[in-house]
Amino acid sequence: MSSATLNKQDRRSNARKQAFLGLAKLPALSPTAAHLLGRLARRNCDVHELAVLIERDPLLSAQILGIANSAAFGRAQPISSVQHAISMVGIGAVRKFALARSISNLFAKRKIAPSFSITRFNLHSVATGMFLELLAEVVPLEDPEEAFLAGLFHDVGKLIIAVAMPDQYESIVTASAVTGESQLESERRMLQIDHAELSALAVDYWGLGEPIRLAAEYHHEPQKAPPALGKISLAMAVSKMDAVVNAAGMSLLPASNVGSEIPPLEFEGFSLDQGLLFERFATEWTTAGALYR
Repeated sequence: MSSATLNKQDRRSNARKQAFLGLAKLPALSPTAAHLLGRLARRNCDVHELAVLIERDPLLSAQILGIANSAAFGRAQPISSVQHAISMVGIGAVRKFALARSISNLFAKRKIAPSFSITRFNLHSVATGMFLELLAEVVPLEDPEEAFLAGLFHDVGKLIIAVAMPDQYESIVTASAVTGESQLESERRMLQIDHAELSALAVDYWGLGEPIRLAAEYHHEPQKAPPALGKISLAMAVSKMDAVVNAAGMSLLPASNVGSEIPPLEFEGFSLDQGLLFERFATEWTTAGALYR
């Protein structure tokens, strides 16, 4: 074996080690954040309960108040309480915003790859989670109560790469654009690991549960996920919704798939009204999406 080949293998091995070192430096979920995620993952919380949870996180509270007092909501008088802010913005939109920000806020003080956008990351993650939550209402989805969090965490591995290995992240994005291979393929070739595996490892580290971990690990290869026994697996649902959201222009990469035809939302053995599902999403997204712009 040539020295050039050996050096290439060493570089790849070192890249994989660096990825795992990045995982070792992951910020832990505080008890408050863990409770917030666990409770907000369920849709049936009221304004008072949501306010109490958010007020335990000073940064998140400030962000919610900032939104409520922004020009977008046209308030003549300042809003100073989280509960009032939730009432003005809407409990559904605030719940989704709080869930997304609970994750990205963990990395708020970390340097990040220049081309990585936390705003686009949150938009993509929340949109995927919203679609999954709506899907769970119309088809028998495996672990439906975990649907939103499965969407929220499926791409967190990309955030980890951008934070732990910013130079490699930029190289991966460039290589994917130049070669035409997918970002997943570029990750595997250059790091010997991909964002789906890193997402699953992060979910496991944060103790968020096996259904969410499996959905993250297999969302690019849902056929490899454990069978869902007469239901649609979370991995398959995340895979389909990820493609829909990307094609709709809500991709982590601003030019990726924009203007692409929305893929048909089909699940073998199950039927659904795709048009109605998209209409419901558009109605909810009118408010929720505006919080990230």
